[in-house]
Amino acid sequence: MLLICLGAVMTFYVSTDFLFTTIGATPRRFVTHRLAQGAYAAFGKLPDGAMRHASVGPVIMSLVALWWVVGICLGWGMIFAGFSDGVRLSASGEPVAFPGALSHAGHLLSTLGGGITEASSVPYALLGVACAVNGMVVLTLSVSFVLSTTQTVTQGRGLLLLRETIGPDDPEWRSTVLPALATLVAQLNTAPLALYYSHPEPRLRLPRQLAKRFADDPEALRILRDLPGGGDLDAWAAQYRLSK
Repeated sequence: MLLICLGAVMTFYVSTDFLFTTIGATPRRFVTHRLAQGAYAAFGKLPDGAMRHASVGPVIMSLVALWWVVGICLGWGMIFAGFSDGVRLSASGEPVAFPGALSHAGHLLSTLGGGITEASSVPYALLGVACAVNGMVVLTLSVSFVLSTTQTVTQGRGLLLLRETIGPDDPEWRSTVLPALATLVAQLNTAPLALYYSHPEPRLRLPRQLAKRFADDPEALRILRDLPGGGDLDAWAAQYRLSK
């Protein structure tokens, strides 16, 4: 029973972390964000170079996805292992130990089926359906979350390029640049992991350049106050500097 409870708690926590991160639309400080911060800090200690800036974002997104998959799989594995006769080997009908329960959970979460294992009765088969649905949700929302994050990065870099040609004195500043900036800030609150993407070219490094290129306009500063984890703009941007 203890193993089932531990598995249920872990599955619930990781799923909650996953859902708030992917569709919560507001930043929340679960393990996902702490993991991203820790990985980003580790990258900051590596020798500077174009590859470091180009790879930090994809590596962090991969680590986050690994945490979700492993965490949920481990949780469901403990749940299945907690039932002494819930999962059996298909060939021999023998009950499985924890590794077999973990394999069973992994196959169900990936929607591949039970592999070499199967549920021993209808109640355990229904539990497997819940596991499979959980896996389907994770797979579906993960794809949309990665797409949303990379689109936010791309739009942010496009705004930085636009800022190079349009300044506060330009008539298009209020009609084009400021609305695009407000949209970007809203997107960064929805997909804050976009802030961990860097670029080999300093002029396209999003957090630093947002603080640098828009600090000379009071209206832009009012918009930037709503950045995730914002406050003092320079201190906020310093959190996302790989090169000090």
